[in-house]
Amino acid sequence: MFSVMVQNAKTGTMIETPEREVAVINQTFCDMFDIPGPPNQYVGLKSNQLFLSHAPMLKDPARFLKTVESTVYSKESIVDEEITFINGKIYARDYIPIYEGHVYIGHYWEYRDITEKKKAECDLRKANKKLEMLSMKDGLTGLNNRRSLDKQLEIEWEYALKEKEPLSFLIFDIDYFKAYNDTYGHIQGDECLKEVANIAKSVVFDESAFVARYGGEEFGILLPLANQYEAIKMAEAIRRQVEQRAIIHQASDVFKCVTISVGIMTVVPSENIQLVSIVHGADQALYEAKRTG
Repeated sequence: MFSVMVQNAKTGTMIETPEREVAVINQTFCDMFDIPGPPNQYVGLKSNQLFLSHAPMLKDPARFLKTVESTVYSKESIVDEEITFINGKIYARDYIPIYEGHVYIGHYWEYRDITEKKKAECDLRKANKKLEMLSMKDGLTGLNNRRSLDKQLEIEWEYALKEKEPLSFLIFDIDYFKAYNDTYGHIQGDECLKEVANIAKSVVFDESAFVARYGGEEFGILLPLANQYEAIKMAEAIRRQVEQRAIIHQASDVFKCVTISVGIMTVVPSENIQLVSIVHGADQALYEAKRTG
């Protein structure tokens, strides 16, 4: 019954004697290693010679044999050790040292084809990554969203803290945007948001900068290594470009075209400063900009 089970198994099975001679080998094992059958003709042969004669199936034959020898020497069970062959097949290998009582009597090897499983896992990872990327984007403007900005802020804060470098954060919003929506409708309001987002993207050409829609009509820009002067320069460039685009806004109390107000905070992070302070500082500066017109 055992012999029939092994010979018909869908897993590649080989059992060796303590001297590394093949005692049992099945057809599936031969198929995996591209060894011509029938398998019984290999009983009694040294297993390492069997592998060497079919080394072309292995990506790195020397490393493969070295791993096998090391495993046999340690006599410690191994489960799900992954091996990739040159034909792209991926196998999970199990090794079990065989004992009868306390007497060591051989080795059990089993290979399982997990190629389709690994492909499915890879496809799932790609799909999840795509979903994660989509979850980090604002659907309307195509900019990064608040969630991704918060994550990036943590990364840049840690770097600036370690390197003792400045970090600047800008928050800007569209002035009297509720009045704009009430006057021109939400569809036109969405177009206005997209236009302002495109202006911000075009002005912020620094690859290290991070532009995001912060929420509603608010946008955030993270400027690593930027001092206060550089941050102000960037803010003024965006403010000026939005104004020059001349998007009509008859309901505005400050100008008859769309304008923005900007708040800026520049910090050299230290252990005594909390990360949230850079956001609060920029938000307070935006409020002050609004208050003073």
